[in-house]
Amino acid sequence: MRVTGYGTGFGQQEGNRDRAAAFRAGHSIGQRIKGRILRREQNGLYWVLVGGEELLARLEVQAEPGDQLLFIVRALTPEIMLQALASGASAGDVPGLVQRFRAAREVFEVNDAPLLTSLHTVPPHPTLRLEAFQRLLSADAEAFARYSKAQEILGQINASLPADQQVVALYQPWLLPHARRQEALRRTATLTETVMSADYADAGGIETRLTAGDATARLVLAAENPSGCGALQVELAALIRSEHGLEPVMLGPTKLRHNPLGGVLGELFGQVPAWTAGGLNTRV
Repeated sequence: MRVTGYGTGFGQQEGNRDRAAAFRAGHSIGQRIKGRILRREQNGLYWVLVGGEELLARLEVQAEPGDQLLFIVRALTPEIMLQALASGASAGDVPGLVQRFRAAREVFEVNDAPLLTSLHTVPPHPTLRLEAFQRLLSADAEAFARYSKAQEILGQINASLPADQQVVALYQPWLLPHARRQEALRRTATLTETVMSADYADAGGIETRLTAGDATARLVLAAENPSGCGALQVELAALIRSEHGLEPVMLGPTKLRHNPLGGVLGELFGQVPAWTAGGLNTRV
């Protein structure tokens, strides 16, 4: 939802900018904020008290004055974006959502394998591969719908995770177009750690763990078939150089141990709160 006004005394444009600046200064991405529906206007807009601020906005879920909502701050610039979370679901939903995501990913990768194959000739540069992937999707409405379905479910998974874990689930098939069944988790703290699992040609099942900072990038690689990782190692090193501007320290490949949870998203199963997403994207 897009906020169209502020509480008493903040109706003018300059006041709006001050209030937005104050909101940005007082909140951080990933933070949870409680909100309460105050009242409904005749034009269908609602006054909502969020993070100590009265906001006039259009709600995309059913709510009544007095209802409590929980929000996660998803972005602060260029717009303030919140996502509302609804109560009423159990922690067991995340394993179910992961299964649904993997099924949707399989539908996309099986039906649209030629699209991914078309990326094999694109140099191993994240931006170049993403742009090529987006061009191919824009020319194929059915492929776009299948890919979007997988990303939609992934969004529900992310909305179900505790904000204080600072973790986000990712699906970026353009990065390694030779790979299938890719899934990843990115954790942000002092350093950024990205762990990914996939199936990759001669290497079989793989798992990578990249830790990157301002001055170092360290990649740990494990594979079902370590002797088949030559091309993969070259590709991963080139992607890291392009994205981080650093020469990575490469460790491995070592022998990958069996993961009974089917991939790195299984690491989320112990980090699930007793609520899941309400599917509301909120813009302040």
